Amino acid sequence: DAQIQDVMAITIANDVCNRMDLQLGQTYERLKFDAHQIQVYRNDVKEYVQGEVRVVMGRHDALRTDPQRLAKEVLASTLKVFAE
Repeated sequence: DAQIQDVMAITIANDVCNRMDLQLGQTYERLKFDAHQIQVYRNDVKEYVQGEVRVVMGRHDALRTDPQRLAKEVLASTLKVFAE
């Protein structure tokens, strides 16, 4: 069960990060940071998202949680944290 939860968490975290890239793609281009620094920040976000997925999965029955709903919840909380 723990391995299944880890795979689900990584998959959902990757999906959330990909959605963020789609929403913020042009914003990345307008930032005054170089590409390397943007990648460092993105890796920080990905690490946060993976942790947040695990926290949310811990609040719910991880193996019975709807992945789409979980991804939306994590995306919303991540954008709230990093948009400030």
